[in-house]
Amino acid sequence: MGAVDALVADALRICAVAAPTFDEGARAALVADLLREAGARPEVDAVGDVVARFGPEHGPAAIVAAHLDTVFDAATPLQPRRDGDLLRGPGIGDDSLAVAALVHLARRLGAAPPGHPVVLAATVGEEGLGDLRGARALLDDVECDAFVALEGHGLESIQIAGIGSARLIATTRGPGGHSWGDRGTPSAVHALVGALHAALRAAGRGHVNVGVVRGGTTINTIAAEAEAEIDLRDEDDAVLDRRTAAVTAALQTARAEVRQVGRRPAGRTPADHPLVAAAQAARAAAGLGPAEESASSTDANAAMGRGIPAVCVSLTHGANAHRIDEHVELAPLPAGLAAVEHLLDALGRGLGDR
Repeated sequence: MGAVDALVADALRICAVAAPTFDEGARAALVADLLREAGARPEVDAVGDVVARFGPEHGPAAIVAAHLDTVFDAATPLQPRRDGDLLRGPGIGDDSLAVAALVHLARRLGAAPPGHPVVLAATVGEEGLGDLRGARALLDDVECDAFVALEGHGLESIQIAGIGSARLIATTRGPGGHSWGDRGTPSAVHALVGALHAALRAAGRGHVNVGVVRGGTTINTIAAEAEAEIDLRDEDDAVLDRRTAAVTAALQTARAEVRQVGRRPAGRTPADHPLVAAAQAARAAAGLGPAEESASSTDANAAMGRGIPAVCVSLTHGANAHRIDEHVELAPLPAGLAAVEHLLDALGRGLGDR
Protein backbone atom coordinates (compact mmCIF):
# COMPACT_ATOMS: atom_id res chain seq x y z
CA MET A 1 0.00 0.00 0.00
CA GLY A 2 1.37 3.42 -0.94
CA ALA A 3 1.86 6.18 1.59
CA VAL A 4 -1.19 8.19 0.50
CA ASP A 5 -3.43 5.12 0.44
CA ALA A 6 -2.26 4.17 3.93
CA LEU A 7 -2.86 7.74 5.10
CA VAL A 8 -6.41 7.66 3.73
CA ALA A 9 -7.13 4.30 5.34
CA ASP A 10 -5.84 5.52 8.71
CA ALA A 11 -7.81 8.77 8.45
CA LEU A 12 -11.06 6.89 7.82
CA ARG A 13 -10.41 4.60 10.80
CA ILE A 14 -9.65 7.56 13.05
CA CYS A 15 -12.65 9.58 11.90
CA ALA A 16 -14.97 6.63 12.62
CA VAL A 17 -14.22 6.87 16.36
CA ALA A 18 -16.08 9.64 18.19
CA ALA A 19 -13.89 12.17 19.99
CA PRO A 20 -15.88 15.05 21.49
CA THR A 21 -13.80 17.56 23.40
CA PHE A 22 -13.22 16.16 26.93
CA ASP A 23 -14.02 12.61 25.71
CA GLU A 24 -11.19 11.75 23.34
CA GLY A 25 -10.08 8.54 25.07
CA ALA A 26 -11.33 5.99 22.54
CA ARG A 27 -9.72 7.81 19.62
CA ALA A 28 -6.52 8.31 21.61
CA ALA A 29 -6.33 4.56 22.24
CA LEU A 30 -6.68 3.85 18.52
CA VAL A 31 -4.00 6.38 17.62
CA ALA A 32 -1.64 4.94 20.23
CA ASP A 33 -2.14 1.50 18.66
CA LEU A 34 -1.49 2.87 15.17
CA LEU A 35 1.69 4.58 16.36
CA ARG A 36 2.90 1.36 17.96
CA GLU A 37 2.21 -0.49 14.70
CA ALA A 38 4.30 2.21 12.99
CA GLY A 39 7.23 1.36 15.26
CA ALA A 40 6.88 4.23 17.74
CA ARG A 41 6.73 4.02 21.53
CA PRO A 42 3.84 6.33 22.36
CA GLU A 43 2.86 7.39 25.84
CA VAL A 44 -0.40 8.94 27.03
CA ASP A 45 0.15 11.95 29.26
CA ALA A 46 -1.91 13.10 32.23
CA VAL A 47 -4.52 14.94 30.14
CA GLY A 48 -4.83 12.31 27.41
CA ASP A 49 -2.38 13.44 24.71
CA VAL A 50 -0.68 10.62 22.77
CA VAL A 51 3.02 11.50 22.58
CA ALA A 52 5.95 9.82 20.81
CA ARG A 53 9.54 11.06 20.82
CA PHE A 54 12.16 10.32 18.17
CA GLY A 55 15.88 11.01 18.04
CA PRO A 56 17.95 12.10 21.06
CA GLU A 57 16.24 11.53 24.40
CA HIS A 58 17.39 14.85 25.85
CA GLY A 59 17.31 18.45 24.71
CA PRO A 60 14.62 20.70 23.26
CA ALA A 61 12.46 19.07 20.60
CA ALA A 62 10.54 20.18 17.56
CA ILE A 63 6.89 19.26 18.14
CA VAL A 64 4.45 18.30 15.38
CA ALA A 65 0.90 18.15 16.77
CA ALA A 66 -2.57 17.33 15.48
CA HIS A 67 -5.67 17.42 17.65
CA LEU A 68 -7.80 14.40 18.45
CA ASP A 69 -11.01 16.15 19.39
CA THR A 70 -13.90 17.28 17.21
CA VAL A 71 -16.83 19.65 17.63
CA PHE A 72 -19.34 16.80 17.28
CA ASP A 73 -21.00 15.07 20.23
CA ALA A 74 -20.82 11.33 20.74
CA ALA A 75 -24.28 10.76 19.21
CA THR A 76 -23.34 12.28 15.84
CA PRO A 77 -23.41 9.64 13.06
CA LEU A 78 -19.88 9.62 11.63
CA GLN A 79 -19.70 7.06 8.78
CA PRO A 80 -16.59 8.47 7.07
CA ARG A 81 -16.12 7.27 3.51
CA ARG A 82 -14.30 7.79 0.26
CA ASP A 83 -16.51 9.30 -2.42
CA GLY A 84 -14.60 9.52 -5.68
CA ASP A 85 -11.98 12.22 -5.26
CA LEU A 86 -13.24 13.23 -1.81
CA LEU A 87 -13.11 11.93 1.73
CA ARG A 88 -16.34 12.69 3.58
CA GLY A 89 -17.18 12.63 7.26
CA PRO A 90 -17.66 14.90 10.28
CA GLY A 91 -14.16 15.89 11.38
CA ILE A 92 -12.37 14.20 8.47
CA GLY A 93 -10.26 17.29 7.79
CA ASP A 94 -10.51 18.81 11.25
CA ASP A 95 -8.53 16.91 12.26
CA SER A 96 -8.64 13.16 11.46
CA LEU A 97 -6.51 13.45 8.32
CA ALA A 98 -3.78 15.31 10.20
CA VAL A 99 -3.82 12.82 13.06
CA ALA A 100 -3.38 10.06 10.48
CA ALA A 101 -0.43 12.01 9.07
CA LEU A 102 1.27 11.69 12.47
CA VAL A 103 1.20 7.92 11.98
CA HIS A 104 2.80 8.34 8.55
CA LEU A 105 5.47 10.63 10.01
CA ALA A 106 6.16 8.07 12.73
CA ARG A 107 6.95 5.46 10.07
CA ARG A 108 9.29 7.93 8.39
CA LEU A 109 11.07 8.86 11.61
CA GLY A 110 11.37 5.23 12.62
CA ALA A 111 13.09 4.40 9.34
CA ALA A 112 15.46 7.39 9.58
CA PRO A 113 15.79 8.72 13.15
CA PRO A 114 16.37 12.47 13.29
CA GLY A 115 19.53 14.07 14.63
CA HIS A 116 17.46 16.70 16.42
CA PRO A 117 14.67 15.51 18.74
CA VAL A 118 11.19 15.41 17.21
CA VAL A 119 8.00 14.81 19.17
CA LEU A 120 4.76 13.75 17.50
CA ALA A 121 1.66 14.50 19.56
CA ALA A 122 -2.04 13.82 19.11
CA THR A 123 -3.55 16.40 21.46
CA VAL A 124 -6.82 16.77 23.33
CA GLY A 125 -8.88 19.87 23.97
CA GLU A 126 -8.21 21.97 20.88
CA GLU A 127 -11.85 22.61 20.03
CA GLY A 128 -14.59 24.50 21.85
CA LEU A 129 -14.06 24.90 25.57
CA GLY A 130 -11.02 22.61 25.55
CA ASP A 131 -8.91 25.77 25.87
CA LEU A 132 -5.85 24.08 24.29
CA ARG A 133 -5.43 21.96 27.40
CA GLY A 134 -3.60 19.23 25.49
CA ALA A 135 -1.12 21.56 23.81
CA ARG A 136 -0.58 23.46 27.07
CA ALA A 137 0.13 20.24 28.99
CA LEU A 138 2.44 19.05 26.22
CA LEU A 139 4.46 22.25 26.43
CA ASP A 140 4.59 21.94 30.21
CA ASP A 141 6.18 18.52 29.82
CA VAL A 142 8.36 18.89 26.70
CA GLU A 143 11.06 21.48 26.19
CA CYS A 144 10.27 22.82 22.73
CA ASP A 145 12.20 24.95 20.24
CA ALA A 146 9.74 24.81 17.31
CA PHE A 147 6.06 23.88 17.13
CA VAL A 148 4.07 22.84 14.07
CA ALA A 149 0.31 22.37 14.29
CA LEU A 150 -1.00 20.12 11.55
CA GLU A 151 -4.49 20.46 10.06
CA GLY A 152 -6.35 18.82 7.20
CA HIS A 153 -7.90 21.90 5.59
CA GLY A 154 -6.18 25.00 4.25
CA LEU A 155 -3.35 23.89 1.96
CA GLU A 156 -3.09 27.33 0.40
CA SER A 157 -1.96 29.03 3.62
CA ILE A 158 0.52 28.84 6.48
CA GLN A 159 -0.76 30.22 9.76
CA ILE A 160 2.03 32.27 11.32
CA ALA A 161 -0.15 34.19 13.78
CA GLY A 162 -2.58 33.04 16.44
CA ILE A 163 -5.91 34.72 17.01
CA GLY A 164 -6.47 35.07 20.73
CA SER A 165 -9.85 34.28 22.25
CA ALA A 166 -11.72 34.68 25.51
CA ARG A 167 -14.70 32.48 26.32
CA LEU A 168 -17.40 33.59 28.75
CA ILE A 169 -20.54 31.98 30.16
CA ALA A 170 -23.23 34.44 31.22
CA THR A 171 -26.04 33.22 33.45
CA THR A 172 -29.23 34.97 34.50
CA ARG A 173 -31.65 33.74 37.19
CA GLY A 174 -35.16 34.46 38.37
CA PRO A 175 -37.91 33.02 40.55
CA GLY A 176 -39.62 31.15 37.70
CA GLY A 177 -43.30 30.32 37.69
CA HIS A 178 -46.40 29.75 35.58
CA SER A 179 -46.57 31.85 32.42
CA TRP A 180 -50.13 33.03 33.21
CA GLY A 181 -50.60 32.42 36.91
CA ASP A 182 -47.33 34.20 37.75
CA ARG A 183 -47.42 36.71 34.91
CA GLY A 184 -45.28 39.74 35.57
CA THR A 185 -42.60 37.66 37.30
CA PRO A 186 -39.16 38.41 35.76
CA SER A 187 -37.98 35.79 33.29
CA ALA A 188 -34.35 34.70 33.20
CA VAL A 189 -34.60 34.34 29.41
CA HIS A 190 -35.84 37.91 29.00
CA ALA A 191 -33.05 39.12 31.29
CA LEU A 192 -30.44 37.20 29.28
CA VAL A 193 -31.63 38.75 26.02
CA GLY A 194 -31.22 42.20 27.52
CA ALA A 195 -27.81 41.36 28.94
CA LEU A 196 -26.58 40.04 25.57
CA HIS A 197 -27.82 43.16 23.82
CA ALA A 198 -25.80 45.26 26.28
CA ALA A 199 -22.76 43.02 25.77
CA LEU A 200 -22.87 43.36 21.99
CA ARG A 201 -23.04 47.12 22.28
CA ALA A 202 -20.09 47.12 24.67
CA ALA A 203 -18.05 45.03 22.22
CA GLY A 204 -18.38 47.72 19.57
CA ARG A 205 -16.90 46.62 16.27
CA GLY A 206 -14.78 43.90 17.86
CA HIS A 207 -15.42 40.24 17.15
CA VAL A 208 -17.94 38.68 19.52
CA ASN A 209 -20.06 35.60 18.89
CA VAL A 210 -22.90 34.26 21.01
CA GLY A 211 -22.53 30.62 20.07
CA VAL A 212 -24.89 28.86 22.49
CA VAL A 213 -28.03 30.04 24.28
CA ARG A 214 -30.03 27.79 26.58
CA GLY A 215 -32.63 28.19 29.31
CA GLY A 216 -36.16 27.61 30.46
CA THR A 217 -38.12 24.38 30.72
CA THR A 218 -41.43 24.62 28.81
CA ILE A 219 -43.23 27.13 26.64
CA ASN A 220 -45.68 27.94 29.43
CA THR A 221 -43.12 28.31 32.21
CA ILE A 222 -41.39 31.53 33.19
CA ALA A 223 -37.70 30.66 32.97
CA ALA A 224 -35.82 30.43 36.25
CA GLU A 225 -32.39 30.24 34.59
CA ALA A 226 -30.83 31.02 31.22
CA GLU A 227 -27.26 30.83 29.96
CA ALA A 228 -25.19 31.93 26.98
CA GLU A 229 -21.69 30.98 25.79
CA ILE A 230 -19.80 33.92 24.31
CA ASP A 231 -16.61 33.93 22.24
CA LEU A 232 -14.47 37.06 21.80
CA ARG A 233 -11.42 37.13 19.50
CA ASP A 234 -8.62 39.46 18.47
CA GLU A 235 -5.07 39.34 17.12
CA ASP A 236 -3.91 41.62 19.96
CA ASP A 237 -4.00 40.24 23.51
CA ALA A 238 -4.22 43.68 25.10
CA VAL A 239 -7.17 44.69 22.93
CA LEU A 240 -8.85 41.37 23.64
CA ASP A 241 -8.45 41.82 27.40
CA ARG A 242 -9.93 45.32 27.28
CA ARG A 243 -12.90 44.16 25.20
CA THR A 244 -13.47 41.17 27.46
CA ALA A 245 -13.51 43.46 30.49
CA ALA A 246 -16.00 45.79 28.79
CA VAL A 247 -18.32 42.94 27.80
CA THR A 248 -18.08 41.40 31.26
CA ALA A 249 -18.94 44.72 32.89
CA ALA A 250 -21.94 45.19 30.59
CA LEU A 251 -23.25 41.71 31.39
CA GLN A 252 -22.81 42.24 35.11
CA THR A 253 -24.52 45.63 34.98
CA ALA A 254 -27.44 43.81 33.39
CA ARG A 255 -27.39 41.44 36.40
CA ALA A 256 -25.87 38.44 34.71
CA GLU A 257 -23.34 36.23 36.46
CA VAL A 258 -20.20 35.87 34.33
CA ARG A 259 -17.54 33.16 34.32
CA GLN A 260 -14.50 33.16 32.06
CA VAL A 261 -14.05 29.55 30.92
CA GLY A 262 -11.30 29.94 28.35
CA ARG A 263 -8.48 32.18 27.24
CA ARG A 264 -6.30 31.37 24.21
CA PRO A 265 -3.28 33.62 23.81
CA ALA A 266 -2.63 35.57 20.65
CA GLY A 267 0.84 35.58 19.16
CA ARG A 268 2.89 35.77 16.01
CA THR A 269 5.96 34.11 14.52
CA PRO A 270 7.91 36.69 12.49
CA ALA A 271 7.59 36.19 8.75
CA ASP A 272 11.39 36.07 8.43
CA HIS A 273 11.80 33.38 11.10
CA PRO A 274 13.63 30.19 9.97
CA LEU A 275 10.57 28.09 10.82
CA VAL A 276 8.41 30.07 8.40
CA ALA A 277 11.16 29.91 5.78
CA ALA A 278 11.41 26.15 6.27
CA ALA A 279 7.65 25.73 5.84
CA GLN A 280 7.68 27.74 2.60
CA ALA A 281 10.77 25.89 1.34
CA ALA A 282 9.07 22.56 2.09
CA ARG A 283 6.17 23.58 -0.12
CA ALA A 284 8.51 24.55 -2.93
CA ALA A 285 10.29 21.19 -2.66
CA ALA A 286 6.90 19.48 -2.97
CA GLY A 287 6.01 21.49 -6.09
CA LEU A 288 3.59 23.82 -4.36
CA GLY A 289 3.55 27.58 -4.78
CA PRO A 290 4.18 30.05 -1.94
CA ALA A 291 1.50 29.97 0.72
CA GLU A 292 -0.37 32.95 2.05
CA GLU A 293 0.86 33.72 5.56
CA SER A 294 -2.18 34.33 7.72
CA ALA A 295 -3.72 33.97 11.17
CA SER A 296 -6.07 31.50 12.84
CA SER A 297 -6.71 29.75 16.16
CA THR A 298 -4.96 26.37 16.52
CA ASP A 299 -2.77 24.42 18.92
CA ALA A 300 0.06 26.68 17.72
CA ASN A 301 -1.44 29.47 19.86
CA ALA A 302 -0.26 27.66 22.97
CA ALA A 303 3.34 27.82 21.76
CA MET A 304 3.14 31.39 20.47
CA GLY A 305 1.80 32.49 23.84
CA ARG A 306 5.04 31.22 25.40
CA GLY A 307 7.29 32.88 22.84
CA ILE A 308 8.02 29.59 21.03
CA PRO A 309 8.19 29.84 17.24
CA ALA A 310 5.15 28.11 15.80
CA VAL A 311 3.21 27.69 12.58
CA CYS A 312 0.21 25.74 11.39
CA VAL A 313 0.38 23.90 8.06
CA SER A 314 -2.23 21.82 6.25
CA LEU A 315 -2.44 18.78 4.03
CA THR A 316 -5.08 19.49 1.39
CA HIS A 317 -8.08 21.50 0.37
CA GLY A 318 -11.49 20.91 1.90
CA ALA A 319 -14.78 22.49 2.87
CA ASN A 320 -17.54 22.56 5.48
CA ALA A 321 -15.38 22.23 8.59
CA HIS A 322 -17.50 21.95 11.76
CA ARG A 323 -20.40 20.60 9.68
CA ILE A 324 -21.56 17.02 9.28
CA ASP A 325 -21.08 17.31 5.49
CA GLU A 326 -17.37 18.13 5.86
CA HIS A 327 -15.05 16.84 3.13
CA VAL A 328 -11.45 17.01 1.94
CA GLU A 329 -9.99 16.61 -1.54
CA LEU A 330 -7.69 13.72 -2.42
CA ALA A 331 -6.00 15.18 -5.51
CA PRO A 332 -3.84 17.75 -3.62
CA LEU A 333 -2.97 15.29 -0.85
CA PRO A 334 0.26 13.81 -2.31
CA ALA A 335 1.81 17.27 -2.63
CA GLY A 336 0.52 18.37 0.76
CA LEU A 337 1.93 15.28 2.42
CA ALA A 338 5.27 15.72 0.63
CA ALA A 339 5.48 19.29 1.94
CA VAL A 340 4.93 18.06 5.49
CA GLU A 341 7.63 15.42 4.96
CA HIS A 342 10.12 18.06 3.80
CA LEU A 343 9.28 20.24 6.78
CA LEU A 344 9.75 17.26 9.10
CA ASP A 345 13.17 16.62 7.58
CA ALA A 346 14.17 20.23 8.25
CA LEU A 347 12.97 19.99 11.85
CA GLY A 348 14.88 16.75 12.26
CA ARG A 349 18.10 18.43 11.18
CA GLY A 350 17.63 21.10 13.84
CA LEU A 351 15.97 24.46 13.37
CA GLY A 352 15.45 26.09 16.75
CA ASP A 353 15.41 29.89 16.59
CA ARG A 354 18.46 30.36 14.42
